[in-house]
Amino acid sequence: MEATFVVKPEELTSEWLEQLKSHFADDGTITITATGPDKSLSAEEQRAVNQRAMFKRLQETKKIYPTRTIEADVDINKLIDKMHWEGNH
Repeated sequence: MEATFVVKPEELTSEWLEQLKSHFADDGTITITATGPDKSLSAEEQRAVNQRAMFKRLQETKKIYPTRTIEADVDINKLIDKMHWEGNH
């Protein structure tokens, strides 16, 4: 289930959060996304945002292409040649 709530900061009480939890607890995980007034980020804050985005992309890529173990004596150049040749010609 998905819902959007617009609340004022003074309305964010522990009681309100408990009600939210009781309504959505059956789903397992509750994800809360908070937005506020736009403000310019410092260079350090922007760097942190970029790093989090990059890490998220890395996690998504690893889900699509999981890590594989290869033998120690594999000819990596032969694998690359095979990968580029198959289905491309």
